[in-house]
Amino acid sequence: MNKSLDGPYLELKGVSKDFGGLRAVNHLSFAVKKGELVSIIGPNGAGKTTLLNLITGILPVTQGEIWFRGQRIDRLPAHRICHLGIARSFQNLQLFTNMSVVENVMIGCHKWMRSTFPEVMFSLGRVKKEHRDAFEQSLGKLSLLGLEKKVHEMPSSLALKERKFLAIARALANEPELLFLDEPVGGLTIEEINEFGEMILKMRERGLTILFIEHRMELVKGISDRVIVLEFGEKIAEGTFEEIREDERVISAYLGKS
Repeated sequence: MNKSLDGPYLELKGVSKDFGGLRAVNHLSFAVKKGELVSIIGPNGAGKTTLLNLITGILPVTQGEIWFRGQRIDRLPAHRICHLGIARSFQNLQLFTNMSVVENVMIGCHKWMRSTFPEVMFSLGRVKKEHRDAFEQSLGKLSLLGLEKKVHEMPSSLALKERKFLAIARALANEPELLFLDEPVGGLTIEEINEFGEMILKMRERGLTILFIEHRMELVKGISDRVIVLEFGEKIAEGTFEEIREDERVISAYLGKS
């Protein structure tokens, strides 16, 4: 496994989230080091996706603090958090079906674009240059994920695995340092899951810190530095896959006696 740098890169301190009378995340604390590949598992309703929504600013925290690279981010809007170098994919992909593959990825390049509204309206020089740069950058991300031959196709023409790779390419276009993946291999075959795992490891080798939510234990076991297990919004275990699969609380809550 990859050796991470010392010190927390992402840190949650006593984070809770309430929806009315329901507590979806309960006093959750953990830290992630730069370069780590950490998976978050737990049964349905454990608070996993809510957790990602809290870290990325989609939802406000009820209590607690979230820190990224020494800066508190739980009070920042989602677009500010994105600009700090955090990106994510979504379980339902959220692709733009009326745009081509490369145009979907170009949407993710917005962080470094500086053109003003009048420049866009009149298609002035900087707009054209930024468009060219975004196109080239997007081609690079698509090539990284094996989609270079699908550039001008529509998402509807892609296989499920390719659509999932496209969603990740769009997240990578923003040049993040920390990437969240929400159940990235749902619906894929064993062979496709193995291919996906190899791709995630390659992204980590390029310097990304990665947190991912997943139900498929073969992927979690194969690539995780650490595993965090949630149940009813609380952390019930944390450690390597070998450590957590021997934990009686994890066996009872999620993995099953077998």
